Amino acid sequence: MNVLVRNIIVLMTCLYAIASLAQDTVKTVTIDEVVVSGNIKSSTIGDSLPSLSNSFNQQYLNNHNVTDFKDFSSIAPTLYIPDYGSNITSSIYIRGIGSRIDNSSVGICLDGVMLLNKNCFDFKYFDFSKVDILKGSSSLLFGMNTMAGLINITTLSPFDYQGLKASIGYASANTLDLKLSYYTLLSENKAFMFGIDAQKTDGFFENRYNKENVDWSKSLNARMIYEYRGKNNLSIKNSTYVSLIHQGGYAYRQMDTNTFEVDEVNYNDKSGYDRVNIINNTSILKRKKNVFSFQSLTSVQLNFDKMTLDNDFTKDSYFTLQQKEKDYAFSQEFVFKNDNKKSDFDWTVGAFFFYKYLDMNAPVLFKKDGIQRLILDNINNGMHSVFPLTDEMLFRDDTMLVRDDFKYPRMGMALYSQLSYNISNRLQLIGGLRYDLERVALDYDCSTDVFYRFTGTMADYSFLRTTLSGKNHKYNYAFLPKLSMLYKIEGGNVFISVSRGYMTGGYNTQMFADLIQNQMKQNMLKDMGLTAVPGTAMADIYANYNRNNIINYQPEYMWNYEVGTHLSFFDKKLSADISLYYMDISNQQLTIFLTPYTNGRMMDNASSSSSLGAEVSLTAKIKRLTLVLGYGYSKATFNEYNDNKDDYSGKYLPYYPLNTVSFCADYYWLMDSKYLDMIELCLTYQGLGKIYFNQQNTLYQKYYNLLSLDLTLKRNRYSVSFWARNLLNTKYNTFYFLSTGHNFVQRGKPLRLGITLRYSM
Repeated sequence: MNVLVRNIIVLMTCLYAIASLAQDTVKTVTIDEVVVSGNIKSSTIGDSLPSLSNSFNQQYLNNHNVTDFKDFSSIAPTLYIPDYGSNITSSIYIRGIGSRIDNSSVGICLDGVMLLNKNCFDFKYFDFSKVDILKGSSSLLFGMNTMAGLINITTLSPFDYQGLKASIGYASANTLDLKLSYYTLLSENKAFMFGIDAQKTDGFFENRYNKENVDWSKSLNARMIYEYRGKNNLSIKNSTYVSLIHQGGYAYRQMDTNTFEVDEVNYNDKSGYDRVNIINNTSILKRKKNVFSFQSLTSVQLNFDKMTLDNDFTKDSYFTLQQKEKDYAFSQEFVFKNDNKKSDFDWTVGAFFFYKYLDMNAPVLFKKDGIQRLILDNINNGMHSVFPLTDEMLFRDDTMLVRDDFKYPRMGMALYSQLSYNISNRLQLIGGLRYDLERVALDYDCSTDVFYRFTGTMADYSFLRTTLSGKNHKYNYAFLPKLSMLYKIEGGNVFISVSRGYMTGGYNTQMFADLIQNQMKQNMLKDMGLTAVPGTAMADIYANYNRNNIINYQPEYMWNYEVGTHLSFFDKKLSADISLYYMDISNQQLTIFLTPYTNGRMMDNASSSSSLGAEVSLTAKIKRLTLVLGYGYSKATFNEYNDNKDDYSGKYLPYYPLNTVSFCADYYWLMDSKYLDMIELCLTYQGLGKIYFNQQNTLYQKYYNLLSLDLTLKRNRYSVSFWARNLLNTKYNTFYFLSTGHNFVQRGKPLRLGITLRYSM
């Protein structure tokens, strides 16, 4: 807590210093880049929102050469999006709260429609008019999996811009980026756009095993929008977004946990990710007599992807995974909103329905070293406690395929309402309630075949088939209330808010390879007329567990308490947004290894935790200079967590930074030249850390610094940008995990230099 207080004092001192400078400024053209924004489902906007949020407009996206959502990490205080793995990896943390696998505690909303598949969160950004980062629970209006916050993306409308936009960029690692889009008015009330974005890179990290880069990537994205705006206040918008990606990735290196020295990437089997993602969205808005508005949002979301992994990430032949997913999703939402601006009441009422069907095939192929070290060595160690040490279990083949097939449907509905009332000219009360109901099911069919022989009793190999199959279903539901008060003061307002959010539960598909291995060992013993020996590797390691309890995990719930203020001074040349928050989390979902012999990860409701912290955002506009300073502190710790071996109460939650610091200084020059109209210079500093990587808090990434630079020259419809990322070439780790007894990390990207040419007509 002392760290929090000290850092707030430092930032308030900076606020006073910036305020002194701003008093003498004159009103000029400014670069409005980072502002507090509102909520797309509520009439409450800007500084009237009883929580903190950040907004980045199109000018910011262009000037800072933003290409994907990881570029916002730490720029918005307490937001952290680690860059590791591949595009299927999309862990997002806000205020210390996040999730590595399965569900997300931070949602993404694209043109009013929630993305229902976390695998699709990481996609390339182009032609966006605004990106909003909402902090704290957004569950009242946006539902499950938004309990920590929301990233709201708005695409550029063909009614707001007409003409051609084109750009070409080249950067380090032979990175090429091409964008082309066309916006036009078909008539007075009809508009259309089509755009494509193609990118490729050779990657930055070489695999020592084959001397080839592992993180190469190729992608193609396309967007088509049709809009109709009638004179009868009826508007229709249809957008289709298609994304294709073919990439390597997974630049994981072994790390010595005693010396913290990191080896090179060095594994023998292919790893990569392929995805075809299609999102079709139709929205209809109809207004009646300026009293209320009705909005219908319909989406069809399709995702077909394949992840191939050297699952041990070593040069030895342990095991590989090829996970194929076919995901079909449909959602429908109806929203009624008050449209009478003269009323003291403001209200929003909505209903949301969705259906999602996942067909997943995830076979695990055990290879020679994996069969010997992970299976046979464990079996023989157990058998030797009964039979002579010379007797051994043998497999005939050098490979063993574990087939995992899953059908994973979800369906749900929600009803919600939010009401605000102006009690006086200064005091506003905002309250609401949402009810979410979801049905989740899992139909699994897993099997493996093996020819085995025990030298002590068997003269030849015997065939054994092991199967696991079954059907499960459950219901998740939640009541999600929210109550806020906002009081106007001179130069701004203060607010207090209490809200509840939740992250949905599900099933652990990654545990089935371990479950079937264990069942195979028990079937072998039974086949030979033997029983398992307790306390050995041959024992039934899941004997004390119910299978349904292993594969099932429940929703996570959170209460969010927040108090803060929005302030502006000197004709809005200086603004400050400050918040103190406390999050109380129950039934927390944690990724764990169930036993010492388990290789698969599982999600478990293992603990309760809390997050205490603060956010400060300061913006000053001094003539042609814009300064933005952001700081976030999150102390997220276990309140109660014991894994039957250790008590982690009071330990920090892993994978998020305790501190996020950012500073942006943007300055522009107006040029009186026939060759140049304007020069813009953007300097960005990001600081993150400490980041703990394990529950014991013994492994961590210390605080590190990143520096970026963007220089843009503009003339008429043309511009050229020179940019640099990680200018100090800082070496840091973005991720850690444990597999087959080895510790792995992924390094952050090194220094990158690039140039981008743009044309707009």
